[in-house]
Amino acid sequence: MYAPVLEGDPLAEAKRNGFNAAIALYPSCASRYGAWSTVRQNKTFGPVVSHSGTYKPIAPVLILIGEKDDWDPAEDCRQMVEVSREAGFPLEIIIYQGAHHSFDSDKPVRYVANRANVSSASGKGATTGGNAAAWSDAKKQVASFFGRHLKQ
Repeated sequence: MYAPVLEGDPLAEAKRNGFNAAIALYPSCASRYGAWSTVRQNKTFGPVVSHSGTYKPIAPVLILIGEKDDWDPAEDCRQMVEVSREAGFPLEIIIYQGAHHSFDSDKPVRYVANRANVSSASGKGATTGGNAAAWSDAKKQVASFFGRHLKQ
């Protein structure tokens, strides 16, 4: 089941022009996406404490995210994907064990205490850094996903 594209929908033009698939690399799934929304512990920041609605993409989406991502937690995306898939929408997720936000980086893993982070209970502090195994697999997953969903 794909979300119907209605006239007036801001993505209608993209769909008509051949938008057929999307990759989301460590996205924030705690944002509002159409009917999908979340509530944070402290209203504007902190961990997600509840969610409602269903994300209804107009095309298949593959989310690639790190298990240890403390900036955009994988659990928020896992929940969004689970709800959307149960409703028949084409979402996939791969959660890379041991990987943090920016796993595609060649930089070492480091925590920055004063970095703004709405997912943190304090609103500050996030970890970023590369994970060669996750990045290597992610490139293979992207090629495979687009190979399945894009016209030759």
